[in-house]
This record gives sequence, structure tokens and C-alpha cells, in this order.
Amino acid sequence: MSGYGIICRARTGKGITRLALVDRTKTRRLWWTSDDPAIAICYESKSAAEFACGRLKKNSPQVVTFDEACQMLRYQADVRRVMERMEAES
Repeated sequence: MSGYGIICRARTGKGITRLALVDRTKTRRLWWTSDDPAIAICYESKSAAEFACGRLKKNSPQVVTFDEACQMLRYQADVRRVMERMEAES
């Protein structure tokens, strides 16, 4: 899917370094997601994403392509699964 997303640095977390802004029409429970690209917001225009990003101040928000944001989220989800599996085995 083409478009733009907003990501920011995560404060803490096991294997989580980035968060993506959530589309609040899809869920009202979260503002940010670390591992679910299905609920991340996708802006059609870069100017709309930059406007929304400009309103966010904490954790270095930035506009990236939506594909890049989804790739980051999928990678973090994989890392999280591996870490959980390793913890369960020990």
C-alpha cells in the first residue's frame, strides 16, 4: 500500500525500538502500535502526514513511507515472538 505513516522512538521494550501512529477509526484502545501494521494509519498525502506529525512533540516523530513503517512493525513483531519463545524455553 502506498502512502505515508508516522513513527516515533519507543521509550522502552524488549526488542521494540519504534512505534507507529494508530488509525483511531480502527481501534479506540491504542494511540501507538509496536507490532500491528493493520491498525497503523496511512496518510494519502505527505503534506497531511507532515501536518499531523508536526503536532506531535515527544519521542522524535517522523514521516516515513507506509511500506517502511509496516516493515519496521513486522520486524519488531518477529523479534518479539523470538524473545518470548526464548524466555519460555528457559
